[in-house]
Amino acid sequence: MVTYKNIISTIGRGNQLSRCVNAEGKIFSQEEIINSWKLSYQERVSRNKGEIGLRVPQFGALSAIRAHWATSNSPATIVLPTGTGKSETMYATIISERISSTLIIVPSNLLREQIFEGASHFGILPKLKMISNEVIYPTTFLYKSKVKDEDELTIISAIEEANIIVSTPGMINKMPSSVLDKLVERLDVVIFDEAHHLAAPEWGTVRERFLGKKILQFTATPFRNDGKKVEGKMIFNYGLALAQKAGYFKPINFYPIQEFDERKSDEEIAKIAIQHLDEDLDKGYEHVLLARAKSRKRADEIYEKIYSQYKEYNPVVIHTGIPAAQRKKYLKQVKNGNAKIVVCVDMFGEGIDIPTLKIAAIHDKYKSLPITLQFIGRFARTSGNNLGNAKLITNVAMEDLKESIEELYRQDSDWNQLLNIHSHQAIDKEVELSEFIGKFEKGHVKDIDLSQLKMKISTRMFRYPSNRTFVDGWKQVLDSDKTTPFINEVDSVYIFIEEIETKVVWSDQKDIVQFDYDFFVLFLDKENGIIHINETDAGKGNRLVESMFPKALAIKGDSIYRSLDGINRLMIGTLGLKQQPSGRISFRMFAGTDIKSGISEAVGSGSTKSNLFGYGYQDGGRISIGCSYKGKVWMRWVERINFWTSWCQNIAKKVLDDTIDTNNILNNSLALEVIKAFPEGVPYKILLPEIIETSNSLTKQLYISKEQKVFPFFQTDLKNPSLVNGNLRFEFWINERKFIFEQIINETSYSFKQIEGQELEVKSGNKTVRMTDYLYEYSPEISFIQSDGTIVVVQENLKTVIKPKSEIKLPSDSFYVIDWNGLGVDIKSESQGRRRKPDSIQYATIHNIVDQTSEIIFDDDGSGEIADVVSVQIDIEHRRVVFHLYHCKYSSGERPGARVSDLYEVCGQAEKSILWVDNVLELVQRMIERENIRQRNYDETRFEKGDLQTLHKLKKMVKSGFETEFEISIVQPGVSLLEITDSMKQIILATDAYLKDTYGLRLTCYFSS
Repeated sequence: MVTYKNIISTIGRGNQLSRCVNAEGKIFSQEEIINSWKLSYQERVSRNKGEIGLRVPQFGALSAIRAHWATSNSPATIVLPTGTGKSETMYATIISERISSTLIIVPSNLLREQIFEGASHFGILPKLKMISNEVIYPTTFLYKSKVKDEDELTIISAIEEANIIVSTPGMINKMPSSVLDKLVERLDVVIFDEAHHLAAPEWGTVRERFLGKKILQFTATPFRNDGKKVEGKMIFNYGLALAQKAGYFKPINFYPIQEFDERKSDEEIAKIAIQHLDEDLDKGYEHVLLARAKSRKRADEIYEKIYSQYKEYNPVVIHTGIPAAQRKKYLKQVKNGNAKIVVCVDMFGEGIDIPTLKIAAIHDKYKSLPITLQFIGRFARTSGNNLGNAKLITNVAMEDLKESIEELYRQDSDWNQLLNIHSHQAIDKEVELSEFIGKFEKGHVKDIDLSQLKMKISTRMFRYPSNRTFVDGWKQVLDSDKTTPFINEVDSVYIFIEEIETKVVWSDQKDIVQFDYDFFVLFLDKENGIIHINETDAGKGNRLVESMFPKALAIKGDSIYRSLDGINRLMIGTLGLKQQPSGRISFRMFAGTDIKSGISEAVGSGSTKSNLFGYGYQDGGRISIGCSYKGKVWMRWVERINFWTSWCQNIAKKVLDDTIDTNNILNNSLALEVIKAFPEGVPYKILLPEIIETSNSLTKQLYISKEQKVFPFFQTDLKNPSLVNGNLRFEFWINERKFIFEQIINETSYSFKQIEGQELEVKSGNKTVRMTDYLYEYSPEISFIQSDGTIVVVQENLKTVIKPKSEIKLPSDSFYVIDWNGLGVDIKSESQGRRRKPDSIQYATIHNIVDQTSEIIFDDDGSGEIADVVSVQIDIEHRRVVFHLYHCKYSSGERPGARVSDLYEVCGQAEKSILWVDNVLELVQRMIERENIRQRNYDETRFEKGDLQTLHKLKKMVKSGFETEFEISIVQPGVSLLEITDSMKQIILATDAYLKDTYGLRLTCYFSS
């Protein structure tokens, strides 16, 4: 019996050379080594359970490499999921193809050591009985230390002798030119392990140096988050679905928790992870828990504060800050099962082979999707005995993995089968979608994930009094060989995706075609007796309806415009009219300021509506909607299919409602009109465009050039608009400084001028523009109230008229009477200031009106405020957050009375503040910014209750999908409820109507008796 052994010698300063020697210590030549491979290698493939040999994906990859090399030496990419055996595929390639000199490039020091150890005896190929005892193992060189001048010849000699060289891109790039030249000369093949790194400059530089050689690129993740391409022909791609079907992966049980307090997050993750470790060990599984941190400091912190307490599991911490000998000792303990808990940073990522790692406690998320996939895939491997399913625990409230998990689903739908989410806190929408998708019969098709389908929201409708569906009727219209059907009989939803071929426009050659897909979704709305269809080809769509729902009748004409009913403040953007009877001009389109005349014509008898599109508010939110007399209704939304079916049902109910008068809808819609002078009435509200009002960015700032000072827009405020000599005058405040501007409207245009204060400019990067020019581009919106309650909104030189709703009355429970004298309040003193004056209106509001159970009570008074007081109530159980905005205003008189002027500004502030309803994250960030500025400038806080930590928790809740609600109140002790006049009621009603029409909010008022 032939006996060989490996001896390792040190080359230079720390590099290692592994040689195979016989019993007499003979070192073999390269020719002898290669000849032994020819005689001792026998290929085996494990196709059935119990057989030993290469796995099917390994053999497939090996065959693909041989086929590629038979015709080409160009770089080739091999995709094998983590855990299917990339390393053994590399070794089998080297020995079977008898490659005399191979360089293997790996991404990390730890993996470099592992590959060196494996390559020196061809991994587990001997255990697979693919290599006989007569084999002479390759001379393997581990290059890991910088070459000194005196070591160059020794290193070159090792390169000339070695069959396999293992290193990292960083070390190759640092090689002296003489050594690198010898390496390039000597090599036959270069293998890049974890080749998705190749788009990185360091890796790309190495690859460029070896482009004349045969290059193999192995990876589990051929895609990158940054969109950069991994160059090289993909010659083999063994997908995750195949690996799972073949049993190489077990499902991963994902246990997301939600803990918004960062101080408690680590403890909660560890608690759940330890529970699962206990359960698995009780079941006899040899599992190990890995706790992942983002840095050495964090790893030490988590270990010391949490995991070190569980001494019965012999916890260890491993990272590069720990001496190498200690790391090696701890790693051995993890591998042999003595240590059941290991805390680390990235030590167990790419290529690290410890099958018992089955419980992952992720305390800090990975930034890269490929790394996340690598990490999770390593836990799902099936190798080893006494191993159960992998478990993944993290805090999705802290975003530790949520974004990466969502990205996994987008990039590879096979994760839908691999990742089982176990969470009692699962978001209802996701549960509903999962249940809905589960009702579809997929047949033989598995590679289209319906949960990933999003569609433009639109429908064409057909009356259908029957409930009968001829499901197979689609085969009369679509090519059954090229169509993927998805049938949901429970909800009567039918989806068809048909592959089509079309001619290219740039050639008449018949065999040059391009491939595309037609998409059809049909929904039988049994409740309303309507067929809905959303399609990419209307002609085929009509035939589909006819074949599946015989005698269905298309709904067209004026009834389609009933879908606009119930939309508040509908602003029509475009309106098309058909002339009746048609003459030389049969169709006209109206847009912008022409809409008003188009509406008048549509309501008259001279023409009929063809199509229109507009924006408005419904069900407490903004919407867009379009209609066509041909029967189509659409919105500028892209949504999931289950959303579409619910939307279709609501549209159908309106279209079938004969009591809706479409002419009234148009008459009550809003239209723009050019003006040559400001309208009559009192200007009570002024605000900049929403994009500026809600921005917390510092990319654009106010600039006082004479003083060389800059201020962010969120420290500014527009207030006190008034008409002076026909021009609109308004104040622009930066903190406590006042600047005055005027807007002028003339016969043809509009302009702005600054009439008081240092000249203001807007600074964006290195560019500055005058504030007056900036206002021309981003003109403020000014609301006027007229004597009959009509609101006229002006922006630029355009106006929109909003008529009062006479039937609306403010409910009595919207008014609250406060005994301000009893509270010791000076009703002419509004702000409590930093000294928190107890006789101020704001102080009394905070301590006597605001709900004291609120988690946050925030004094936001000052330029750029959201409101004078912001309170926040948080309901964790029901995933709900309620913001209450209180707007305070001082009395202009010594005693409460009937002064309508006391209401104008505070009502304007209340209306202005609804812009935060659609910008909740920006609202929370604005509070954070304003608190930081107060702390920095005055070492004082704006918090009456709560702190910055609570705000950061709140931000995470909003991002994780918590439902948000708003309440808005005005506080004006100068108004006597007993003396209130009709003109005062009009401004209150106008504000209340604005809040209700837009976001369904209720106005509450705190006045005097």
